[in-house]
Amino acid sequence: MNYKEIVKKYAETVVSVGLNVQPDQTVVVTADIDAIDFVREVTKAAYEKGAREVIQKLTDGPSSQLKFEYAPIEVFEHIPQYRIDETNDFVQNKVAHLRVYSQTPELLKDADPKKIAAQAKALGEANKDFSRAVGRYDFSWCIVGFPNDKWGELVFPEFKGEDAKLKLLEAMIKAVRVDQDDPVAAWKLHNETLNKKAQQLNEKAYDKLHYKSSTTDVEIGLTKGHVWLGASAINSDGVEIQVNMPTEEVFTSPDYRRVNGVIGNTRPLAYQGAIIDDFKLTFKDGVVTDFEAGVGYDVLKNMLNNDEGARRLGEIALVPDDSPISNSGILYYNTLYDENASCHVALGRSFPNAIKDGKSLSKEELMDKGLNQSMIHVDFMMGGSDLSIDGIKEDGTVEPVFRDGNWVI
Repeated sequence: MNYKEIVKKYAETVVSVGLNVQPDQTVVVTADIDAIDFVREVTKAAYEKGAREVIQKLTDGPSSQLKFEYAPIEVFEHIPQYRIDETNDFVQNKVAHLRVYSQTPELLKDADPKKIAAQAKALGEANKDFSRAVGRYDFSWCIVGFPNDKWGELVFPEFKGEDAKLKLLEAMIKAVRVDQDDPVAAWKLHNETLNKKAQQLNEKAYDKLHYKSSTTDVEIGLTKGHVWLGASAINSDGVEIQVNMPTEEVFTSPDYRRVNGVIGNTRPLAYQGAIIDDFKLTFKDGVVTDFEAGVGYDVLKNMLNNDEGARRLGEIALVPDDSPISNSGILYYNTLYDENASCHVALGRSFPNAIKDGKSLSKEELMDKGLNQSMIHVDFMMGGSDLSIDGIKEDGTVEPVFRDGNWVI
């Protein structure tokens, strides 16, 4: 396939499998202008599926850099009400959302960490209703990626410019199964495999998991009635969607009060345009009580101070080391891809559907059951080929779940 054919097939797969666009549905596509070729193909594919309207919301990386360089911090501390109203209107009308990661991972590496933190906190507060609706799958949503030259050069430094972009695109389409003859059928089979693994874990009903590797030694408690989830989700209208493309994980939300030990990262974390790496978090009774970072210490510090729940976990996800992205040996410097090469956890907000009847519970009821209600949700990678995980039942029975980074159940 040539470039145009690849982009078209990718867009059609995302519209059919990711968003699963329905007739007369409005679709919002948020992306950087570097991804405009892909955005146009998504727009066309969505209309061909019967979309009522496709709204494009485009950003520009260099302009964002200028904003962080020149705008006062007060600008980042405030989100205009019209933007909040628009987002809430989208939620009320169940507008399908596609988020395209297409900015350079190190876009804001030289930006003031205080401005990055201020923007993250303001967005978290402004989008709290939207975030809760996302977690409940009140509408269709999907997150994908599309390359640009600079991102390609970061991942493949031996290539330059357009060649680097195309090299990264080649890797991306393999990760999302678009290189296969029938991507829709391939995703159906993949979902069945992951859902079976999630069902196995649900039948085990472990009380807690013990992770042990060269960088991590931690016990993570699970909530009563927790639910392990697979790759696909069902939105509030009964439509199956694929919220992350790619995905190789099964996941749940832990009891945010029952985490004790140390977790060290195994891949860099790209957060708000900056890189955090070589970091360790020490937990006691669920709270990060100490931390260190070789790269991005101030960004990590500000992230952890975002709100009370930012120092607690909201997700644990199991991904075998023997997975397509891991086996490719590619480091994307983007969580959407890198989290699918490794077991990972997330600081911040839990998923209400990760506990029985969680969608019907209030924020306070979810907190009482051990589900974090932070405004942030930040995944980071902590798995690898030396990771062992034991499942521990309430009666103390210990069973192996992972050995040498891979499933043993």
